Amino acid sequence: MPGREDYDQAVTTVSPQSGPEVLTVGLGKTGPPSRRTRFIVVAVVLALLTGLLLWRFWPERAPTFSLSDLQDVYSGMVRNDGTNEASVIDRRWSSEQDGYVRPPACEPLFEATVLNRSPREALDGVGTFWEIDRSAVSLFTYRFADVEIADREYQRLAAVLENCRDVPVQVHARPASRGMLTVTPGILESNAPPQIAYLLTTNDGTKLAFHILAFSNTISWQFRYVPPLDTYLPVAAQRVMDSLTDQMRAVQDLNR
Repeated sequence: MPGREDYDQAVTTVSPQSGPEVLTVGLGKTGPPSRRTRFIVVAVVLALLTGLLLWRFWPERAPTFSLSDLQDVYSGMVRNDGTNEASVIDRRWSSEQDGYVRPPACEPLFEATVLNRSPREALDGVGTFWEIDRSAVSLFTYRFADVEIADREYQRLAAVLENCRDVPVQVHARPASRGMLTVTPGILESNAPPQIAYLLTTNDGTKLAFHILAFSNTISWQFRYVPPLDTYLPVAAQRVMDSLTDQMRAVQDLNR
């Protein structure tokens, strides 16, 4: 009777082609990457490098101004006598001037100055005042919530000026004035912020000079009262705005 060992040999065969099974981990042997694969890898690497460079060197948006920043700006606006009397403009305590302008379409050009009306969307501001001989100069800056709101207000004023240039205007307020409204040509440097300037010359020779400057989330007004026998010098007014711009840029750079 055949034993168990004989039975095992009878039901199993050994193939000469058989070999031990081998378990491998990872990729097997492959050929070199195709041209399409190399192209994709290079494109991805270039895209990453480009994004990194743009992030590193893309100009950072300048910070907007807080009320404290404006106070720092005006602390550097020192008069010729070495004094500085800047004060905060709080809309809650500002009193509007009774009056009106004819034609009404030109009234926005006198709201913040002669009529002492704060811009509707302004938050607060800082201003100062000084006298030069018989002339008086007021310089003040209103702050807005963001750059877009300030730019919208500035563009509104610029559009009104374009429609009111060389138009007879009557200001029924203090100082009461009646005369021709003219645009003052700009004397701007190449990197100067947007500005407009205009002059109301009354029948007796009194001159009301206005200069408006937009910078970041702020708008600044310079208002000059020039008596009949004195001459209005646009260059002097422009120098004040240039100094204000320099102060604003210096404070802005400190906040970067």
